[in-house]
Amino acid sequence: MGARHIVGRPRMIRHILCCVALTHGLSVGLEGQDSGAWRASFAAGEEARRMGDVALYAREMAAAADLLPFGDPNRPVVQYHAARAAALSRRGSESVEWLRALWEEDIAPLMVSFAEEDRAFDGVRDSAVFRELMRQVAALTLSARRLGGDVFLITGAGANIVARVASDGVVLVDTGYGPTLPALRRTISQLGGDEVDVVIVTHPHEDHMGSAATLGAQAHVYAHAATATAMSEPYVFMEGVSIPPKPPAALPDTRVESPMSIQFGSEQIRLQPTEAHSAGDISVYFTDARVAHLGDAFLASNPMMYPGTVDPDAFLDRLEGFLDEMHPESVVVGGHEGVTDLPAVRRQIAVTREAMRFVRAAIENGRSVEETAEAGRDRFPPAWTAFFYQLFTQLGV
Repeated sequence: MGARHIVGRPRMIRHILCCVALTHGLSVGLEGQDSGAWRASFAAGEEARRMGDVALYAREMAAAADLLPFGDPNRPVVQYHAARAAALSRRGSESVEWLRALWEEDIAPLMVSFAEEDRAFDGVRDSAVFRELMRQVAALTLSARRLGGDVFLITGAGANIVARVASDGVVLVDTGYGPTLPALRRTISQLGGDEVDVVIVTHPHEDHMGSAATLGAQAHVYAHAATATAMSEPYVFMEGVSIPPKPPAALPDTRVESPMSIQFGSEQIRLQPTEAHSAGDISVYFTDARVAHLGDAFLASNPMMYPGTVDPDAFLDRLEGFLDEMHPESVVVGGHEGVTDLPAVRRQIAVTREAMRFVRAAIENGRSVEETAEAGRDRFPPAWTAFFYQLFTQLGV
């Protein structure tokens, strides 16, 4: 079972689609959409940004955003670039208008939260219109539903948050984006909770750990050692755009490097490293409530499991072993999307193993990546087949 930590209120301690377009990320749709006129402007804007030509960066990103139709999943990324380029050009009102459009179109609205820490917005951040937009973010209404026992799913903050809210304290698995913390606090209060006592971070992406810096001033933070390292470095939101490292209060008080359990009040909480989506993934299981949070290591809409690029077999073995120790009727939450069950996760693992076996056999038989993708087209999406082919070729396995 690993180490056992006892944590309670009296003794509080502080605490993009990528890889062949397979995994969840913020750069939604920038790869894999049909080419259009907007792409030329976007590429020109990126080049201008790299060359330090702020005026051209602003013109080209605005042009790209104007060329994209409403509802296109690429719009939020392009709108964000248009906003930061306008801010760098000292056109504060235009910058906020781009952010407001991003927010109101509601494709990836919480992307605006990066502007709170992006240095490009230093000259805009104190303006009344910018602060009003951020107040709207803070005024979000989050949704909560009971999953089992005292454990709830909270949605609307950018990622799925699992919260245990009971008389003996509050435990959070992930926090959502930083600017949504006021909304998260209101939701916890509505559920009958007060201060957050424990924060468990499933992996080092901002939509999952954005409020760790504030909550960590009082809460005991658990996270993978690789998450601690990532928190200590600038967070790269997209190419050329990063936000500063987290302050010391956000860094984990306990670094999870092997399976362990926490006894918090009446609930035993098990933590299992499941590195794949990132180097810092951990999965969480509330034993009494029978609720699992697998972070972004599991996305229900994926046709199969993304097993990472280091040792995919070991990842699947670790995750499957973790599932084996759960009650068969457990509820499962991924980092995003809806609630599911253990059989759904097991099916995704099974098809992943099947695809891996298929690709390995094709490599052994001397098939090219194109031949392999075509041969498996009726069983597996070609992008996944190509991913595994390239991965196994690089790993030599």
